[in-house]
Amino acid sequence: MGARDSPAHDSAYDSTTTGTRPGDDRSDRYVRISRDDAFHLLQNDCRRAVLRLLLTEERDDPTPLSTLAAFVAAVKYEGGDSDAVGEIQERVRIALHHSHLPLLAEHGVVDYDPEAETVAAAPLLAALAPFLSDGLGGDDDLVVDTVQVERHGHHDAVEH
Repeated sequence: MGARDSPAHDSAYDSTTTGTRPGDDRSDRYVRISRDDAFHLLQNDCRRAVLRLLLTEERDDPTPLSTLAAFVAAVKYEGGDSDAVGEIQERVRIALHHSHLPLLAEHGVVDYDPEAETVAAAPLLAALAPFLSDGLGGDDDLVVDTVQVERHGHHDAVEH
């Protein structure tokens, strides 16, 4: 096995690996996702909207795909033609069902039941929470005060 084929260098192995800490006898206590995989999952606005909704909802039951599709369509196409809402939601539902939710489930971030068309947050979603904590509509631009950077360095310059 070459260096590229080894589990240490393949994000597919890193995606949802489990592990233990010294002295811990529960092998499934820790789950991991590589930074590359996390950023890949977060690069799409539909996936970010789904993850934000799952993080903010306090549900005991899984979320129906139709609810996610309506939410994502509203966030993504805010102010769009109201006559096309049903068509937009259906396109979003298809994209979520065939692409985005299986990818999130493959990486262990959500539990997706494609037959029941329901989605629930998986424990690994907590690892992405710091990148999604800016609210449901959190796709605003990041803003940096350049004067603050010059005066105080990079760590104090991001506006919240």
